[in-house]
Amino acid sequence: MKISLSLAILFFSSYCFAATYQVGSTRTYKSPNELYLANILEDFDTIEIDAETYSGTDALAVWEANSLTIVSVGGRAAMNADDEYIFGKGIWVLSGNFITVDGIEFYGATVPDKNGAGIRLDGLGMTIRNCFFHDNENGILTTNVGGGEILIEHSEFANNGFGDGLSHNVYIGTCDKLTFQFNYSHGAKVGHNLKSRAHVNIIQYNRIIDGVNGNSSRLIDISNGGFANIKGNVLVQGANAENGNLIGYALEGNNNVTPSELYLINNTMVNNREAGALFLDAPDNNTVFVQMINNIFGGDGDLIQLNKDDYLDLNNVREQDISLFDFVDETNFDYRIQENSIAIDVGLSLFVNLAGLDLVADYVYVHPTSFAVRLSGFANTVDAGAYEAIQISSTEDIGNDKEILTYPNPVYNVLNLPEVNFDISDIALYDAQGRLIEKIQSENGKVDVSHLPSGVYTLVFKTGDGEIVTNKIIMP
Repeated sequence: MKISLSLAILFFSSYCFAATYQVGSTRTYKSPNELYLANILEDFDTIEIDAETYSGTDALAVWEANSLTIVSVGGRAAMNADDEYIFGKGIWVLSGNFITVDGIEFYGATVPDKNGAGIRLDGLGMTIRNCFFHDNENGILTTNVGGGEILIEHSEFANNGFGDGLSHNVYIGTCDKLTFQFNYSHGAKVGHNLKSRAHVNIIQYNRIIDGVNGNSSRLIDISNGGFANIKGNVLVQGANAENGNLIGYALEGNNNVTPSELYLINNTMVNNREAGALFLDAPDNNTVFVQMINNIFGGDGDLIQLNKDDYLDLNNVREQDISLFDFVDETNFDYRIQENSIAIDVGLSLFVNLAGLDLVADYVYVHPTSFAVRLSGFANTVDAGAYEAIQISSTEDIGNDKEILTYPNPVYNVLNLPEVNFDISDIALYDAQGRLIEKIQSENGKVDVSHLPSGVYTLVFKTGDGEIVTNKIIMP
């Protein structure tokens, strides 16, 4: 008890005395490199970087303190390597543990060994959020430290890779856990769009694609197996892909410390490559267990090479004719399904929580790096793939047979529903583009909307007799 209390006091003291340093052309420290060279950072400090472009040596830094928070202010700060690098590794090197980087752009990282990274992690664990990595030899590259957790979310990775197949948009070395969510990774140059050796991989609600001219190797490569939960993603292999399979699992040795279990849940997987394609490539030696549920597999190629005894195939939709899925706009990579899709209502309702890891697809990816709650509108069925079918194309398509006047409007926190003379069985909320945001609950005639961002919304009520009633509300 005394030891725990002492540690708590030490943590609290360190946090309370943490400093904030500002970087920018009008600040004391004119560049990240200048702050790095000052050698003044301590654990738990915050670095605020003005939204300017820092080029060449000015962009370079090695962050050695632990639990730093590095955040862009006033927009997105940009780090342009401009043919410079530090420690032979790239633009930023995270030597400290548990560093958070938020809102930074990295590009142009190149080094003599062809492995230059926008961010190189040499420490233990990190959080990357709202960042943009493009045209580097590696977007992110981490060493095999063997521990720590990595969270990457709301970020974009584009056109990274030297072109030799050994560098990637994202390359995560051995660590305890990777969570990769709400990201857009595309156009890796010959390498993988996402490669990981983590013991546990949670890859959910992302768009990972080659694009029209992309020539990546795999969309996802889980090199050494382990536990992997790949859920709610849009995965599209392009016609020029170097490798035939969309996902590779344990192909560099099934030697992970965690059980070799791969779960593919409610993904939309489309292959546009004509020759020799596999949606999933894994060792056919009875050492892995694969469970595939509620996925869309569209386009040419074989589903999987495993023996039937090694995997479960439940409520998936496999069709070579991609048009049968009735995607909204495949040309522009909008893989939401419409009312004529063969994927509607074929999914299996899941209520599975495995060792604290939820296998239910509760959200959907929203381009470019966001998400929304996944609901099936007023139905209780589940569609296959990463999206539920669109109920409406715009709020103008909703009928308005009756009117319910909610108040106040504009509303800030709580919306009041007056008494009405007909039963309301369901209430749903749509955004200004007609996209379903969430199905909501009313308690004593009040609806909590405090979590909504500013905007115009449409409340849609379904009455007991099937009539649709709408009302627009404004969140200032």
